Amino acid sequence: MNGTAAQNRDVERNALAVGKWSNLFMAFAGIATAWASRSDAMLVDGLYSAVNFVSAIAAARIGARVGLPPTRQRPWGHDFDEVLYVTFRSLILIGVLVFAAVVSGSKIWTFFSGGTVPELIFGPIAIYAVVIVLICLGLAFNFHRAYRKTGKRSAILKTEARAALIDGALSLGSGAALLSLPFLEGTVLAPYVPIGDAVIVLILILAIIWQPLSSFRTTLADLAGVSAPSGTHAKVARAARDLAREKQYRFHRAAVLQAGRMHWVVAYLDPEHPIEASAVDTFRDMLAARLEDTVGPVRVEIVVTASDLLQSG
Repeated sequence: MNGTAAQNRDVERNALAVGKWSNLFMAFAGIATAWASRSDAMLVDGLYSAVNFVSAIAAARIGARVGLPPTRQRPWGHDFDEVLYVTFRSLILIGVLVFAAVVSGSKIWTFFSGGTVPELIFGPIAIYAVVIVLICLGLAFNFHRAYRKTGKRSAILKTEARAALIDGALSLGSGAALLSLPFLEGTVLAPYVPIGDAVIVLILILAIIWQPLSSFRTTLADLAGVSAPSGTHAKVARAARDLAREKQYRFHRAAVLQAGRMHWVVAYLDPEHPIEASAVDTFRDMLAARLEDTVGPVRVEIVVTASDLLQSG
């Protein structure tokens, strides 16, 4: 059973606090390991954790504001802050991966141009990979548990759980691949061992860049005001229509937007007989209560109109 909004915020805040300090440790560990091992892959891993650390700070502040009532400065509340967070976080991660691709590409170019490429030191890599993979698995479990405990409605917790899994996969894949490079000695691939970590970085980037790209595309649609998924819209329209029938109002349509965990609903009605403003408020509150149980946190507005002005397209 889901807790109250305050309890859910506490669960989210605690999970983000654990993630914040864990990612700070992993960021320092990754950068230190990169310096000690001369590996670009370890540098990418450390930078990814650094982004997660900074993101956790922003996520904690945003999560505390989501769902708060509107104010004079923020007449529509803070709900879209969550969408902005996920959007910009995705862009930053894409930037980190592009930077890593440029660094690795430069190393490969230097190698084939006859330049000198530093030889890898494998000892620190093995220790780092084991420790970081265990931490990332623990973080992913903790975020996912918090996500389920709060009703599977927090886009922040969902994003952080995925990020922890990606970070763990990045550490596991890069560590295992780097530690396998010495076994290529004596094979036809032996001359290319010096750029092995650069090649591994490029492969890992191709494998994981879809995640921030997918998140960016989804949140961009939310920011653009694209309608919520058809399943959500159908539930909202059905609830509004049923309630309108009970009140003997004519229901035109419902518009539904999604902003992270919050849904924005506008129901267009024609009472077809004189009513007081308090009746409209009552309808709004009753519809919000019903939708809370079906689609999650919701803000409802009622538009009383004699015609449906929605255009097709």
